[in-house]
Order: sequence, then C-alpha cells, then structure tokens
Amino acid sequence: MSTTLTTLPAPLPALREEPKPSRRTDVLLVSILLLAVSVRLAWRVHKGGPDFWVNGYSFFYDLASNVAAGNGLYIEGGGWAMRMPAYPLFLALTALVGKNYLWIIIPQAIMGAGTVLCAFLIGRELFGQTTGILASILTALYPYYVVHDTALQETGMFTFMTALSVFLLLKARRGSSLLVWTLAGLALGAAVLTRQTLAPFGGAALLWLILFGEGSRRQRLLRCAAVFLPLSVMVGSWLARNYRLVGAPVLTSEFGRQLWNANNAKTFSHYPGESIDRSAGEAFAAFTPTERRQLDALGDNEIRESDWFLRKGLGYITDHPLETLQSGARKIAAGFSWSFNPTREPLVQLTYLFSYAPISILGSLGMILTWRQWREHGPIYLLFLTFTAVTAIFWAHTSHRSYLDIYWMVFAAYVLNRLFGQRVAAWGIAT
Repeated sequence: MSTTLTTLPAPLPALREEPKPSRRTDVLLVSILLLAVSVRLAWRVHKGGPDFWVNGYSFFYDLASNVAAGNGLYIEGGGWAMRMPAYPLFLALTALVGKNYLWIIIPQAIMGAGTVLCAFLIGRELFGQTTGILASILTALYPYYVVHDTALQETGMFTFMTALSVFLLLKARRGSSLLVWTLAGLALGAAVLTRQTLAPFGGAALLWLILFGEGSRRQRLLRCAAVFLPLSVMVGSWLARNYRLVGAPVLTSEFGRQLWNANNAKTFSHYPGESIDRSAGEAFAAFTPTERRQLDALGDNEIRESDWFLRKGLGYITDHPLETLQSGARKIAAGFSWSFNPTREPLVQLTYLFSYAPISILGSLGMILTWRQWREHGPIYLLFLTFTAVTAIFWAHTSHRSYLDIYWMVFAAYVLNRLFGQRVAAWGIAT
C-alpha cells in the first residue's frame, strides 16, 4: 500500500525529545551548510561586482560610509532616522576595509547559511531530526534566498535574525536557562533593529511567553523579563538616540510617509505590478499648491514631515473606510502572491512560482495537520499574523514576505517526512 497522509509512518518524537544526532547526520548538515554558502557565493560572483552595486539598495552603503567616516548614521535627504541601524552598521564594518563587494557577500552568505541552520534547528525542535534536515535542504536551495542573501539589502540579515529569535523563543518557552532567555531577547532586538515592521511581533512574542510558557506563573514572568530586558535595552537605545537627534523617540522617521504611500487615492495606480514608489510619485505629483507650500514650510525636519504625511494618510483612511478595507485585502494578496511583484522578466516569474507555490501549499498543509500544537508553534503563527496586519495597514511586495518562507519550508518538510520518512531514514538520519 502506498504511503499517504492517513497511513503515516511511525510517530515522530514528542516535542521534548531530542534524539542524539548520528555522525552521518552531522556530516550531512555540515555539507548542507557548505552547499548553502557555495551556491550563494557562486551566484553573486557570477553576477559580478557591477551588478551588485547597480541592482542593490545603494543608500544602505551611503549610510554605512558616513558611519565609517565618523559622520554618524545620516544620509542627505533622508535624515538621521530614515532606516533601522543594524544593516548599515554591518556594512560600515565592511567599509573600513575598502569598497569591495566580496567583503560584503562573504559574511552575508554565511548569514544565509545561518538561516539554513535555523531551519534545521526549528524543524528538529518541533518535529524531529529528519524534518530538520529536510527543512535545511529546502532552505539551502530556495532560489529567492540563494539570490537575495548576498544582495545589497537587509533581507538576508533580517531573515536570519528573525529565524534565530524564533528558535530561541521556542527553546525559552520550556527551558530554564537564563542564557537562552537572554539570547532570545538579543536576537529579537537585533531583528527589530534590522527592520521595524517586526516590532509588533516582539510585543506579541513576550505575551506568548507569559500565556503559554511552561512552569509556574512566577517562572513565566521571570522568563519574559529575561527576554524583555536585552530587547528593551537594544531598541530603547535606538529610540533614545533618535529622541536626542530628531526630537522624537521613533523607530523610523519614515513611518508617516509609508502610511501615506499605502493609503492615498493613487496607491494602486502602479502597485503591486510596479514599485509602490511609482504610485507614491504619482500621488505626490497630484498635491495641490497649498499642500506643496505646507510641505515646503517643514524644511528638513524629518519628524514634522513624517507627522504631516501621517495626518494625510489617516485622513484618507477616515474618509474612505470601505476602500481602506478593500485595499487592505489587496495588499495582503500582493504580499502572499504567487506572482512575484513588482513584475520581473518571465524567467524570474517562473522560478519564483515553481519554488514558492509548492512550499506555500505544503507548508499550509503542515500547519493544518499540526494545528493542535498551536501553542507550541505560537511564534511562527504570530509572525504570519503580525506581517498580515502590518501589510493591511501599510503595504508589502512579495520580497517583504520572503522572511516567512523558511517557516513554510519547515512545515513542508514535516509533510514530506510524513510521506517519505521511511526512505529518508535509510540515510541514517535519526528521527
């Protein structure tokens, strides 16, 4: 009889069981990590240095160069709090040894392998060793990660730091190690300082630890405090820095502008098929002379400008509640779309479709099959929920969702293990 989801192989280990890895498993995992680094570097070296600089977000390197030159995290036209600091500070370290793209792509490829390792660790923590290995293989060869982990953008770092924080949170929920709790807070803080959209998840993860952590109420509160302390110190330092420099304790001075970008009459004039920047440019061109004078009067004050756009965005939401709800649904659909957006050439579109669609289908199936473990899997569900909420209010292209794909791959690996686990076990991997 063929193996189906209703005729499952032997049960996987319980959540608390962590079988001792076999030597073959160790060798296979190291090989997968080396493969992950190799394919990422091979792709980027094949594309070459000029492509790296031209097709990346060069303003990140401009920020880094200012830091390396001792001028602080500042960029002309963007101000002091335009973007979160983690990725520019990483680039600043590379800028100290010269503007050679190899100094950037090598550590980023290693971070990409770190994401692969996190896929293994999360898969093993939730479903056992074999699922972890399968998840790491999927993550190592996932085309989007292979291409973008070494691009001049923060996506690879953000994906890695978020995955690391998820793994540590899963360990912290039932562990008694102060070190693990502290590391979870540090990783979560680093992830928030890489991309501000993760901030709602940070708060939700702390609440999850209190409600669903193991142990007594006192133990759960202590665990939450140990995670919160390093998180609050890291994020609080950034808020204090911005209060001193721009006059407000903000994560980013782009908050108001991004809300308005996503909530105006022209939002969908180009987005999602084209960049939302084109829609914003059209909306900006439609300003009345009075609006332009108001904006010009703000000068270079990035907080007052953010507040001005914030009022415009909130005004549109208040005046168009039904359209806002419909727009929220369209933005969520764009973020999770099987069609890469902004639209690229056919080969890119097909590669994206035939890699993302299968893992999203199998991953969703895995989530359905394991729904009874929703408390244990809480951080993963919270990531999806907070991304969906932020996207509905603001906006997202498919690239902004890519940091979630690793979790679909973990659940997809669970399904594959249930279907083909006996064959995989023949490799000598402990399950």
